[in-house]
Parts: sequence; C-alpha cells; structure tokens
Amino acid sequence: MVPEKSRGQLVSQMLLEVVSAVLAITTRRERSGIEARLRGLWYSLRFRTRRLRVGRNVQFVGTRNIRIADGVAFHGNAYVNAVGEPGSLTIGKSSHFDQFCVLYAQGGLSIGEKCAVASGVTIYSQTNQYRAEPSLSVVDQPVAYSRVSIGNDVWIGANAVILPGVTIGNHAIVAAGAVVRSDVPAGGIVAGVPAKQIGSREGRPA
Repeated sequence: MVPEKSRGQLVSQMLLEVVSAVLAITTRRERSGIEARLRGLWYSLRFRTRRLRVGRNVQFVGTRNIRIADGVAFHGNAYVNAVGEPGSLTIGKSSHFDQFCVLYAQGGLSIGEKCAVASGVTIYSQTNQYRAEPSLSVVDQPVAYSRVSIGNDVWIGANAVILPGVTIGNHAIVAAGAVVRSDVPAGGIVAGVPAKQIGSREGRPA
C-alpha cells in the first residue's frame, strides 16, 4: 500500500506532467522546461522569490535557512541542505545549478549572482574530523563547520569539489574535476587536485 503522502506526491507529479505536456503542445516549447517553470512557481512562493525553475527530484532540506533570489534554476536531482544552527544558504540572481549538484550549507554558504554550477559539483561547508578525538571512530568525532563564499559570475566545472572555508572571488573559473581547498582570487582560473591557479580572466574587473 502506498503511503498517503507518497500517493499525493505521485498524483501531483502526474498532474504536473499532463499540464506540462498540454502546454508544450500548444506553445511548441520543450516540456521539461515548462515543467521546471511550473514546479518553480510553487517553490517561488515558498522562498518568496520570482522566476525560479526547479527540475525533477530536487530536494531542499532546512528551507527556513535558505534564501534564493530571482531567476535561479535548479536542474534535476540536485540536493540542497542548510539544516542546523550554523546552516545558511544565500543564492544571488540568475545563478544556475545543473544536474546532480550537491550543496552542503550546514556551515554557511553564499553564492553570488549569475553563477554557472555544472553537473556533479559538490560544495562542502562542513566535514567529519579524524584527529580531534583520536580514540573515536570518524563517525563519532565532532563535525567541523567553515563557511564557503562564492562571488558573482563564477563558473564551476563538472564534478568539481569545493571544500570548507574556501572563498572564490568574482569572475573566477574552477575547472572540471578540480578539488578546491584554498581561496581563489577574483578572475582566477584554477584546475587540478588540489586546485592551483593556471590563468586569469583578462578584462574582467575584480
């Protein structure tokens, strides 16, 4: 037997799919985009914003600690967690998050305007420790929190990992697969494991 809540979610999804299909036919637009905009209407009310787009299987945890500006897009299967006392997430206007992004904002995370976060990116603002209490297993040791700040017009490539405490300046680029454990200057281009600066975006102001 399907639980009542799950049944309601299934019905809502089915209705959303039907309405999206009808609108796609009548407007000659792509159905998944219409569906994301319709789902975004509900989340726009929840987050008190406008023009939010939300794909399928996007999960928000700790919504009271989340602030999202206008025009933000989350594509399918993204996971966002800002639960807890130090948890907070702010996202600036027109930033986009591709499939399977994971934002761990339990230690605080701010992302600026017009950022492009590619598929599979993971951002951590907290981490398990292994040396705080050497006699304890990793899962029993205290969690360390450290805020992450990402500026405006930042591009983070596919499957990159941003570690706790990092600040990424305006207009910076993080290459695909990079592991960022130290600050990135404004306009800097970083790549590798660990990430190191390999260039800069010439002509972009700080």
